[in-house]
Amino acid sequence: MKNNQLFTIRAVARVMAVILTAFFISGPSVAGHAGERKLTALQILDLADDHWDLKLKNSIVELDMLVYRENELRTTYKMKLKYQDNYHVLAETLYPPRNEGEKMLQSGRKNYWLFLPNINKAMKISESNSLSNSDFSNSDLLSPRLSHEYTAALAGTETLRDVETYKLELLAKDESSLYAKIVYWVRKGDFFPVRRDYYTFSGQLLKRLDLKCSSPELKGMLDTFVMSSVLEKDKKTVLCYTRHTPKVTYPDDTFSPSALMKR
Repeated sequence: MKNNQLFTIRAVARVMAVILTAFFISGPSVAGHAGERKLTALQILDLADDHWDLKLKNSIVELDMLVYRENELRTTYKMKLKYQDNYHVLAETLYPPRNEGEKMLQSGRKNYWLFLPNINKAMKISESNSLSNSDFSNSDLLSPRLSHEYTAALAGTETLRDVETYKLELLAKDESSLYAKIVYWVRKGDFFPVRRDYYTFSGQLLKRLDLKCSSPELKGMLDTFVMSSVLEKDKKTVLCYTRHTPKVTYPDDTFSPSALMKR
């Protein structure tokens, strides 16, 4: 083989090595909404969770939570959510009267507390506990950002409810996470969350969360959450934001467990 041919082959090999190295370091990427940005799966995940998390920061949300059993509406709750950030949230039950005054507090990444006014006692609870006997766990509602606990990979694109979506596969970084795997569908174009499927560590699909924007008054905010049990087809919980008050400043002790009983 001539010297100039060997030189060409070696040059091409060096260029391919550079390209492959860059690919494996940064991970596969896709074109963003402007057709120019190259986004990794983690960036898509963060943009999707911004729809849920950022508009709630330093705000108050009032919501209705409808719990269905055997395909019939069993209980309606009205709650007020004081949201500082994704690690500091206080939920207070306003209705029904038998649950009025109950509070659920997140004060830190995995620090959850329940206050029961009838016994005037606050107790520590798990993130996996059901939120007011609904199909939501505490962390499902109060800890919307997933990138802290899960790695993300792009599993392709799909049409879901007539919408073109990215399909992300999220795997727990360790066994302290509530779910082993979450499959997350995110709308192309604006990265609006569409659906999450939650899997156990035994590999079983446990429940499904459909996410929507339904109320014109909330101006495009993610406001409707339908959590359905996959194991028990007649069970689901529908949660709807009814009012959003932004730009709220909270006193320093608002999200302190020691202050729960003072309110």
